[in-house]
Amino acid sequence: MATGYPSISVDYNHVDAASIYFATDAGRYDVIVTDNLFGDILTDLAGAISGGIGLAASANLNPARTGPSLFEPVHGAAHDIVGTGKANPLAAIRSGAMMLEHLGESEAAARVTKAILEIQEELASSSQTLTTTQIGDLVAERL
Repeated sequence: MATGYPSISVDYNHVDAASIYFATDAGRYDVIVTDNLFGDILTDLAGAISGGIGLAASANLNPARTGPSLFEPVHGAAHDIVGTGKANPLAAIRSGAMMLEHLGESEAAARVTKAILEIQEELASSSQTLTTTQIGDLVAERL
């Protein structure tokens, strides 16, 4: 693909080197293209170093659209906190916004993303702890 886009710089890193670069200079990456296993490792690490895996959304895209694409929070199901109201749903909702964008619903994706970013900023500057439902309700109110 790189030969078709000569103005875009590309590089190749093994997953161990990419993990080091994520931890020491994450800004060196704009986009990473990899297989599922290494992508899973790198998205977990990226989430952890940027505020927690509970805030990291992800998309496994099939750009040819010959099969399904997958949109999910990096953290997966969080079985250890099921039913406690502690799960932050913003990554799952952001994954939904990524799906909307992929499906051509750019305006809806932008509205969802805007709501999420506003709420994340408010939560970061507040000492208040909200439940899963309360955070979801905040998103719904802004849409």
